[in-house]
Amino acid sequence: MGSVFVSPLFCSSEWVINMQNRVKNIVLVGLFAALIFVSIFLLNFPNPAGGIIHFGDSLIFTAAVLLPFPYALFAAAIGPGILNIVRVPHFFFFTIMIKPLLALCFTSKGKTILGEKRNIIAPFVASLINIVLYFFATMILFAFGIIEVGELGAWAAGIAGLPGDFIQAGGSILVFFVIAGALDRLKIKERLFPESKS
Repeated sequence: MGSVFVSPLFCSSEWVINMQNRVKNIVLVGLFAALIFVSIFLLNFPNPAGGIIHFGDSLIFTAAVLLPFPYALFAAAIGPGILNIVRVPHFFFFTIMIKPLLALCFTSKGKTILGEKRNIIAPFVASLINIVLYFFATMILFAFGIIEVGELGAWAAGIAGLPGDFIQAGGSILVFFVIAGALDRLKIKERLFPESKS
């Protein structure tokens, strides 16, 4: 019988580890996308300034501090994107462009989440980006008549929604720090990514 040739590639422990990490990250993308969708679709509360309060952005932030680039971007786009298709399809294209930008503010490097100074500042920067970009997205939808302006006019209607946006942002930041602190105490990064040395 002829000898069977086995490529060294498939015997490489480095290749196996890389494949395991890739599969792990893809699974985590799916998990976070599902959690983000559910947290917005089901776990929401009336916002006293109008609209709803949800924890979807908190989970986008959490995905961004755990998942390496570009996996966090996919989780940030997929969960809210599907939600928009179900509830507010006119925001879909804005959402899949805006939400990944929030994830870019964070870093998944380091052994802990809050041990990285960038992750302390990032929720505030990401929330501001979110508010500003959705404000202009709303203005565009007003301009094309996709959303009814009402008697206030486009700019007045958009500005009137800002207090609710800031309340939503404040809640998201607070919940993120609670989640991040809990995950750091559980040493979740060491458990999920024991091979990481940075």
